[in-house]
Amino acid sequence: MGTGQTIILVDGEAPPRFIPSTRFTLSLLVFFALFVQYSQRVNLPIAIVCMVNRTKSTEHQVSFNRTTSIINNDLTRNYNKDFLLDFTTTTIKPVLTVLQKRGFLEEKKFNWIELQQQILLGGYWAGYIFTQIPGGWLATTLGAKWVFAGSLLTSSIASLMMTTMYMMSSTHFTLMFALRFIIGLAHGVIFPATIALWSVWAVSQERSTLASIGFCGTHFGTSITMLLGGVLCRYISAGWMYLFVITGLLGFIWLALWIPLTSESPSNHPTISSHERDYICKLTGNTGKKRTMSLASIPWKNIFTSKPLIALILTHIANLFGLFFFLTNLGKILTELLRVSTQYTGYILACGFFLTLITSLSSGIITDNLVRRNIVTLTTARKLFNSLTSFIPVLCMISFYFCDHTNKLLGIVTVLLFLASSGLGYGSGYCVNFADIVPAYSGVIFGLANSLASLAALTGNLVAGMLVKKPVLEQWRKLYIMFGIVYLFGGLVFLLFGSGVPRKWAKFQTINSEKEKKLNDEEIVPMTEQIQVKV
Repeated sequence: MGTGQTIILVDGEAPPRFIPSTRFTLSLLVFFALFVQYSQRVNLPIAIVCMVNRTKSTEHQVSFNRTTSIINNDLTRNYNKDFLLDFTTTTIKPVLTVLQKRGFLEEKKFNWIELQQQILLGGYWAGYIFTQIPGGWLATTLGAKWVFAGSLLTSSIASLMMTTMYMMSSTHFTLMFALRFIIGLAHGVIFPATIALWSVWAVSQERSTLASIGFCGTHFGTSITMLLGGVLCRYISAGWMYLFVITGLLGFIWLALWIPLTSESPSNHPTISSHERDYICKLTGNTGKKRTMSLASIPWKNIFTSKPLIALILTHIANLFGLFFFLTNLGKILTELLRVSTQYTGYILACGFFLTLITSLSSGIITDNLVRRNIVTLTTARKLFNSLTSFIPVLCMISFYFCDHTNKLLGIVTVLLFLASSGLGYGSGYCVNFADIVPAYSGVIFGLANSLASLAALTGNLVAGMLVKKPVLEQWRKLYIMFGIVYLFGGLVFLLFGSGVPRKWAKFQTINSEKEKKLNDEEIVPMTEQIQVKV
């Protein structure tokens, strides 16, 4: 181990510059794609807050200095005017000012009960699970370029179609569920395609940086959409309509950039320099030829007997089991347990997702620099950051165990720390490790692992529904203990058995050499050899 920087020469030349370059441009386009994906994923969870009529059976408590009164819904029917409330014969007449919304559309709300809301929110995940493995297979055989394009084209059309609910009086629930299911189906292919893309385009010394730049789009898209959705719902009549339109149109803007500026591999990119093409192709071993892959051709025995790969799949499931659950429940923790106002909850979560973006990007850049300077090996770097993204949440679960409204500040800090630590796995942990150790099959295997992780996440929500009956800390503590154990298990497994070294059977060079050997064997078969058929 030394401190000197390792420079990899290709045909006697130094590596091509990183900025500007074709691979860096690709990372920015992946960033934009994941921004669009997550903006379309979270647009309904944000918009549903202002889509549902919550005043029909709700009483509003208003406090004026020391006077507290319950206002009947009949008195709060008009939300666009200022009015006076005369509570008693006293001469004091407090003034309740209600924010006046603006916009071209009239306000429209839906009378969905809680069960219907949960079904709509779950519609996305119902579709998302089914296309994980097909997404990896399609990215490997057809190329990630067209998998990305087809996915976001479909989801963008579906997002725009959600605005038709505004004109409907009765079938809006069925339509909404169908469209959210379609969006989930379309988005399910993107993450496996992303992993497959970087196995072709990113050399090992740059993979963490390129992948982390792309994955930052998920956190930035979530953060910006949450802020935008909050503003639209608060100040614009039928603000949810604008949110669906904006997130849908973003997909078409991205598509106009993606198709002309990308290709399936460096070998057939129209504008890449020959120096950069040779640099990527020779170090990744990818030839640019499309591969045919069947279930029988996948080395299942090697997959299920590889300790580093099994450890990676287990830590992937463990981390996403917790992450998916808390991403959909941190808002409830803040509002119901810590009793933070809804407005400040949005600000806190937006700040937290921005921290996730920062840690994801910085961990990828730090890893590549440490490995390039021979300070640590890639395996050590992967274990370090995956341990941080697994063990810090264990500490957060311990902290959550003691957090209710009496420890509000500690709870808020814990939420921010949890979100910040989650980004480390995207930048240099379990998310990018698939392309390290099984590059030739990374898309399919990642899709398999992500399907299992998504099922585990749905199981977590079911378990939470059985354990938590009331929004009280005593019942949530059972969940904190469960998720703490799962995070600890996932971190320990990868720490003991994880690796950053590619498996010999999963290298592009091995796949290509086996194909060449098969072709050579077929070519040397004598022309006079007869095939005997038993009759």
